[in-house]
Amino acid sequence: MKMSIAKLLTVLFCVFVFAACAAAQVQSFGEVSFAVPDGWEYSVEASGDHATLSTAQNGQVIALAVFRPLRSSGNPDNDFRAAWAKDVRSMQPPEPIYEHKSLAGYQGRYGSTNTDDNSHYVHLYVLEAGESVIPVLVVTPDRQSFNSLEPIISLFVEGLRQLPLKAQPPKSSITIADLAGEWRSSGDSSLNYVTSSGAYAGSSTVAHGVSYTIAADGSYKSQFAGITNRQIIRSNSAGTVELGPGTIGFRERGGKLSRYHFINKECCSKIAISIPCVRLDWFEWCSPYQLAGHNTSSQFVSACFSECVMPWH
Repeated sequence: MKMSIAKLLTVLFCVFVFAACAAAQVQSFGEVSFAVPDGWEYSVEASGDHATLSTAQNGQVIALAVFRPLRSSGNPDNDFRAAWAKDVRSMQPPEPIYEHKSLAGYQGRYGSTNTDDNSHYVHLYVLEAGESVIPVLVVTPDRQSFNSLEPIISLFVEGLRQLPLKAQPPKSSITIADLAGEWRSSGDSSLNYVTSSGAYAGSSTVAHGVSYTIAADGSYKSQFAGITNRQIIRSNSAGTVELGPGTIGFRERGGKLSRYHFINKECCSKIAISIPCVRLDWFEWCSPYQLAGHNTSSQFVSACFSECVMPWH
């Protein structure tokens, strides 16, 4: 069943007014599962074409729809245009189409535009999930409304899963048990130098790798290796993990403490696709000197170097 934006908005508004539940829980819609954000209403449209989520902001309805997966063509741009034509239909697809990059969820494409009368802002994600693509449509009164809710929307999109994977509800706290396993991180950077005439004048390379093996009792062992040009650095440490409000600390046996601030924690789909893990978590951290002078989560995100650190069980 194809539906215009106007009809979709009418359906979503009715869902918001008449839906009976507003619980933060995992819902399944066919092969797709997702965590409903706190305070959002959830229902399945009568035709079974899509699941709907909605909330109110300043007296106006914010609507989100998850459509049934489509078969992937193998070309993400074409998949986006096909999904737009099927699920939005009443409007021309936006240009340009952007790459949706994800550390924790599915890659894909996204694009956005305003309705012809500028009464609504329409944003479509098309997520590439193996042989299928999952369209997720967001409709807000304007771009500013979308921006204010983007952290919630992004968390929803990142947490969406297709069978055999299953979405997990967001966690507001982390325990040592969540962290047990081996966590690895690495990075590198290289530069080539040339003279004013364009002749090669050398290069420099910096690379590092670090692993933390955390036991269920809170003890840990860590290995670090790095290289700066031809100089190699290696080190090992061991001690205990200390969890605080929004922080994780590694206290070495000699007493030295390195403390980091959690920015986010989500289930990571990439590991689940290839490795049967029990716990699938990732977090971003920044070093203590980067924490100085920053007090809010948004500042941490913009001020800190972050990386995807994955557990290998």
